Amino acid sequence: MKIPLAWLEQECGGPVDPAALLDHLHESGARAGLHADRVVEVLPPPELAHLGSLRGLAAEVRARNAAGPAPQRSAHQDSAPQRSAPPRSVPLPDGLALTAEDGLPGRVAAAVVRLPGEVRLPGAAADRLRAAGVPLTGTVADLAAYVGFETGQPLGAADAGGLDLTALRLGPAAPSDPADPAGPPPGALLLRAGERTVAVLGRDAPAAAVSADGRDTLVWAWWLDPAAAHPDPDGPPAVRGHDPGSCDRAVARLSELVTDWAGGTVTAAGGAGAPAPAPRVLRPDPAELRRLVDPDLDLATLAALLTAGGAVVAPPEEGRPLHVTVPAARPDLDGLPALAGEAARVRGYPTLPRRLPPSAAGPWPDRARLLRRGLTTAALRRGLQQVTTPVLLRAGEPLGAVGTAPAAEPVTVHGRAGLRAMRVRGSLLPGLLDVAGRALRRAGAAHVFEVGQVPRSAALGDESWRFAAVLAGAVAPPSLVEPRPRTAGFADLNGLLRTAAAASGHEAFELAPEPHAEFAAGASFTVRVRGTAVGRAGILSEETAALADAAGERVCCAELDLDLLGGPAPLPPTVRIPDPLPPPAFNVSVVVPEAVSAGEVLRAVARAGGTEEWRVAVKDLLQGGQVPPGHLSLTVRAEFLRTDDGPLREDRRRRREAVLRELADRGWSGR
Repeated sequence: MKIPLAWLEQECGGPVDPAALLDHLHESGARAGLHADRVVEVLPPPELAHLGSLRGLAAEVRARNAAGPAPQRSAHQDSAPQRSAPPRSVPLPDGLALTAEDGLPGRVAAAVVRLPGEVRLPGAAADRLRAAGVPLTGTVADLAAYVGFETGQPLGAADAGGLDLTALRLGPAAPSDPADPAGPPPGALLLRAGERTVAVLGRDAPAAAVSADGRDTLVWAWWLDPAAAHPDPDGPPAVRGHDPGSCDRAVARLSELVTDWAGGTVTAAGGAGAPAPAPRVLRPDPAELRRLVDPDLDLATLAALLTAGGAVVAPPEEGRPLHVTVPAARPDLDGLPALAGEAARVRGYPTLPRRLPPSAAGPWPDRARLLRRGLTTAALRRGLQQVTTPVLLRAGEPLGAVGTAPAAEPVTVHGRAGLRAMRVRGSLLPGLLDVAGRALRRAGAAHVFEVGQVPRSAALGDESWRFAAVLAGAVAPPSLVEPRPRTAGFADLNGLLRTAAAASGHEAFELAPEPHAEFAAGASFTVRVRGTAVGRAGILSEETAALADAAGERVCCAELDLDLLGGPAPLPPTVRIPDPLPPPAFNVSVVVPEAVSAGEVLRAVARAGGTEEWRVAVKDLLQGGQVPPGHLSLTVRAEFLRTDDGPLREDRRRRREAVLRELADRGWSGR
């Protein structure tokens, strides 16, 4: 589709930068080029078919410029665009008998119109057609051309006087005669009136200039399935339309202009072929959309970005889901991630934040898992050894009640005879103290910790994660100052608790003096965080130390309930955006007299190579040797941006040869 920039600027209400427009189209995946007469030609992919029409392209430009949704204009308005009510939907009369075979990959919509006299387009509409190079005929062909440029949908027209309008049908073409090269290609879809072929779907033929003298005129529009259409391989590319309903909308728009601009009437209308799909309604969460695109986006801008792709967005309300009606032409917009990608595409990928926002989805990052990992790492770095102790304890275990809440009911085991005398541990301390007692007897020191689960009750799954640590024995070797090894004290335990507090995202723990059965008087504390008890810490009493085979030793213990700590806040994941690929470039070497400035050489290379001056630079300078006396050899590298879809090697060679010709014309030696 070729669209004059004058049309686009009038539709957008302001100037349009051609270079930026081409860059945006290329980023979107569309093929686009700019002609010398300020006409942009766009070949969009099937999923972005709206870019092939004036309205769709203007909506895209407005949304990229944050100008809001498209302004609506009345049919007779020639001045600058003004906001008004949405255009009315013209009801089309029935009565046109149009049939089609089942399963055809196409659709046709048609109408019979009657024009009383010459068609005179409004001034702005006539200027648009002249800018596009369309000759004005004063017939329905002018209206068909205008609607075709406006919607990107091909339309046709023919005199209905010689057509059998009671036998209009859509069907495949019969095998053509090889001797008739002008015949339709095999598999093409034909619109027939009786035995007469009215149109070959896929051939972008202009509408016939039927005289506007009150006679009936048949107008039609077609759609072809991109996956099953068979255009003429020797002809121009097939114009397929947006979706099966696009041809019906184009005929309705043409009928509206027939009534409003030409004072004509529509006597009958109909359609046949692939059914027009109903639009889909999505209700995305605006907060999630903004989180994926840009948390600083306001709702109005977000709605404008979605509207640019053809979606209809109801007026947004803060705190409520958006109501987005997705047209059938955009099957790719099927959920919240696709809508976020569409908004980011229209807004422009370079404007996206370089760091992704934190994920709100589970299960990772899991705060409880982060807490367990942080505490384990902190304890290992302080020199403690991680152990895993048995879950089941004998009912008569001397240390079985250590660390267990006084009112807690022990969880007993029911099963085989050998397990009937077992109980599930109510704390991590009994197992740790058993390990610490053996370590003290053999090595004279015990620095151990464990991260494990402890049941709250006998209910299945009712468990809590705990962190427990035991410090006893030597913590530093003997020295000249201290001839005996320094043994663990409460200060060492307090330092471990400070490290644990930092790993759990808190500044420090509060140690409130409270008596606990297993700790000595004056060295028994409850660990609190903002007034909430999260564990206990202290020095074992002599009786409890004797039960752990550590009589006479100073044993420091602590146990924390991790479920009460909450865990640290998850850090947002960081993603490194790869650097963009460098633009293509070519190199030339030029020998110039010493009096010639390097700037003059760079300007000549940029002008002849079709690129900007700031993209051209001197990469090397040689003097003497094989360079003639009084001359300099400059190696120049020129980067450029692609303006067509041809082979890169051919484009580079063409630019370099143009530069060499320019250098030769100036009398300089280049290679």
